[in-house]
This record gives sequence, C-alpha cells and structure tokens, in this order.
Amino acid sequence: MAAYLRLVARTSRMSGDITRAPVVLTFWHEYNLAVFAVAVRMRRDLRHASFSTQGFRGAVVDAMLEHSTVPMRILPLPPESDRAAGRAFALRLGELGEAGWSPVVTPDGPFGPYRMVKPGALIVARASGLPIQPWAIELHPLIRLPGRWDRHVIPLPFGRIRVVAAEPLRIAARERLGPRVAHLQAELDRITSVADGRRRAG
Repeated sequence: MAAYLRLVARTSRMSGDITRAPVVLTFWHEYNLAVFAVAVRMRRDLRHASFSTQGFRGAVVDAMLEHSTVPMRILPLPPESDRAAGRAFALRLGELGEAGWSPVVTPDGPFGPYRMVKPGALIVARASGLPIQPWAIELHPLIRLPGRWDRHVIPLPFGRIRVVAAEPLRIAARERLGPRVAHLQAELDRITSVADGRRRAG
C-alpha cells in the first residue's frame, strides 16, 4: 500500500492551496489515501502525528505509514465509548502539535457518522495553539468504495489531485468548542461541495 501511494504521489498532477506549515490538518475520513499521497509529495519535510485503530485495519495503516517517506508519529486510538480516554488522546495530539508536529485529524473518523464533525480536531487545535486547516480533495479519475461507511475514495497513478482549502480556523485557549463544531462542519461541507462540483464539471 505504501509503495502504491508513493507511485500515486510521484505520478499525479497536484494543485491547489497546499499549506507547508504545521497545522491541524483536517479532512473527511474518505480522503485519507489521497491526503497521504499529497503529504508524501508536498509536505514530506514536515513531521505529522496521526492515529490508527486497533486490530487488523490499524496494523495495515501503521505499516503503511511507517513505510512512507513522511516523518510520522502514530498513536493508538482509544475505544470511542471511552470519552475520558478520547479527550486525553486529543490533548496528547495537541502536545505533539505544540512541539512542532502537524496533527492529522479526520473529524468523522474512524467509524462515522459519515461527514459529521466530532470535536476532536477542535480540542487538538485549542491544546496545540495551531490553526485547523480544513481540506477537501478533488480527484480525477475517481474510484469510490460504496460498501464502506465513509465511501472511501482511491487515488490512481497518473491522475489529478486538487486540494480545496478553507481559511484556517484558530481556536483560542479558553474558547468554548460547541459553536465552533458547527463552524467547522459548515466549512468542510462548503469546500467538499466545491471539490465535488468541480469533479462533476471537469
């Protein structure tokens, strides 16, 4: 998988507003593989911090990330039902962000609901002092896996990958997060609509 995505990274035409600074990189779970290819090609000098689930799927993701060319710190994700552990996990990602890592958060992951924001990215941003950078991805050609909860998209070699970015969102140190969940949801919905519309038009 890592070798395949390195091939995608080498051969794809990439465009869009691809920030090369440490941020809390935030995008829907369905874009994981495409963003990985962008990071390998365009953000390879940055240190990224992400997470994986337990079990076989998590082991596959761990192996893929460990064999990439991007410096990566991978944290095990606690059970979704354990809210205290989840908050501690988000704060740990925030600490890594404060130390210069660029946290990667899929706000609807790892198990959904589809394209529905949960507050993890906001907690990480508030703890780290880094801005949230929302991304959506436009792929040509596009392969989607309809059987998965996230309808995951697969980038192909020699294709086109365009990043559609919103303005970075900054979260103050003591800011209430409830209203910002709706803000992040609206921004991700907006740029996803732009990416989907361009793909259909192009």
